Amino acid sequence: MVASQEGVMVVSDKTPSEKEPIILPEHLGPVLLEPENTTETRVPSDSYPSILQDPQEAPWKPSIAPLLDVPVLLDVVPNESLLSVPKPVSTDSPKKIITPAKMLAVDVHPKMPQIAILIDDLGYSRDGMESSLLLPTEVALAILPSTPFALQTALTSQKQRRITLLHAPMENQRELKLGPGGLYASMTEEELKSTLSKDLDSLPGIQGVNNHMGSLLTTKVHSMEWVMETLKDRSLFFIDSLTSAQSVAKKTAQEYGLRTVGRDVFLDNIRTEEAIDKQFSRLIKLAKRHGSALAIGHPYPETTAYLKKRLSDLERDGVRLVRISELLVTSPPSKPTTSETK
Repeated sequence: MVASQEGVMVVSDKTPSEKEPIILPEHLGPVLLEPENTTETRVPSDSYPSILQDPQEAPWKPSIAPLLDVPVLLDVVPNESLLSVPKPVSTDSPKKIITPAKMLAVDVHPKMPQIAILIDDLGYSRDGMESSLLLPTEVALAILPSTPFALQTALTSQKQRRITLLHAPMENQRELKLGPGGLYASMTEEELKSTLSKDLDSLPGIQGVNNHMGSLLTTKVHSMEWVMETLKDRSLFFIDSLTSAQSVAKKTAQEYGLRTVGRDVFLDNIRTEEAIDKQFSRLIKLAKRHGSALAIGHPYPETTAYLKKRLSDLERDGVRLVRISELLVTSPPSKPTTSETK
């Protein structure tokens, strides 16, 4: 008998009557042949594939033996998440509102102390004007009216978006000359207001006023009321240079609801680098103690040279240079203005 197995012709010497085991691929498992004398109803031979089937033989039917070496999984616990049915989401249920936790005092970052600087007496010197305009733009400039370089200083400062003030000349106790645009204690209300208005109109971009000298005029209540009424009508702020311990200028500005602040330190009463450095250190101490402090200096070469170098390295001191406007405070007006009483 000739059979083909895996593409190779095999010659068998057995007769057809002898039973030859049929070899199937291993993945089908062992095959059990039916006995010849079975009385069971046979399935038509064409129901199964014929593998070298003799036409005279009874058709065979493979039986797959159970695989006894398959591991049995015991104690299988069903996954509840797979068996559970998700609940429908109710659209009527109220949404949970998440409120942020309250900020504690320890969580608040401490505010860095602030310093502001104002340079007075600008307008007489070109060198003073140029060196002052080279300082950081946070530094404010106060310009004397009707001086040779007043207009040029004001215009350049305005282009730099720098805060500019009128440095209003006010009468002092030593009878020193004030120059053009001076304000005197002997002036009537109309004279003082008219002179101050002309000083303000002569300089573009003015945002506030501080006093030049004024150790006498700033102690006069009525004179200060007329000053503050004029500034209030123009929405300007006032800086008290505090040339006198008896000054009522800041108090009067607060009564009229003006933004105001007083000077803390004069930087250059002594024009040496050592003296200026000592005053600057005092400025930093006051800022750290009170949160902020204001220094006033002048366009001296010693002052501008020191500030140019010193202001570039404030991080080591733990303070921040700010515009003078950030130090201004406003108190509710408690005194009516002239226009309100008329």
